[in-house]
Amino acid sequence: MELYELDDLIQGLPIEPTLAQLNELLAAFKKDFLEKEFFIKGLRVKVIEKSSKVDGYERYPETFVHLITRKGESGKRVFDRHRANKIHWVKCILEHWQEEEISFFQFPESNGRMRDYYWYKEGNFLVILEKITPDYIVVTSFYIDNKRNIIYFEKKEKWYRTYQK
Repeated sequence: MELYELDDLIQGLPIEPTLAQLNELLAAFKKDFLEKEFFIKGLRVKVIEKSSKVDGYERYPETFVHLITRKGESGKRVFDRHRANKIHWVKCILEHWQEEEISFFQFPESNGRMRDYYWYKEGNFLVILEKITPDYIVVTSFYIDNKRNIIYFEKKEKWYRTYQK
C-alpha cells in the first residue's frame, strides 16, 4: 500500500466499537505484524504479543491494545477510534519511512532510552519504535488531533535536527 492510498479502516467507526469491529482491527494488526516478519534498517519489527492487562482488552495482544487505545482523563486506557482506525497505517508508514512524506527523528525519553519517531505529517499520524537489541519494538502510534500535540512533537523533531545531526 502507498501512503496516498491510506484511509480509515472502518468507515464510521463509533466511539464504542462492536466485537466484530474490534476483530476487524485485530485482523489488520495480525496481517501486518504477526503473519510475516518485516524489517527496517536491518532490524526486525516486533510487537508484544502477550495478553494486555488493560480492563476489557485482556484477550488481545499488548501492542494491539496500545495501538487502539490512549490514556484517558482517569489515567486508564480508553478506546481511541481515530488511532484505532489507522492501525493499518503503522506498517505502511514504516515501510515508506525514507520517502519525503515521512519525517524521521529520534528523541531520548525520560528513562534515558532513545526512541525513533516516524511522522506522516500529511495524515497527522506518528509511529514510535524503540530499538531493543536485536529488534525494533513498536511502542505506540498517535493520531495527532490538535495544535498542542503538533507543537509538542515539532519541538522533539527540532531538538533532533538541532543537536543530533
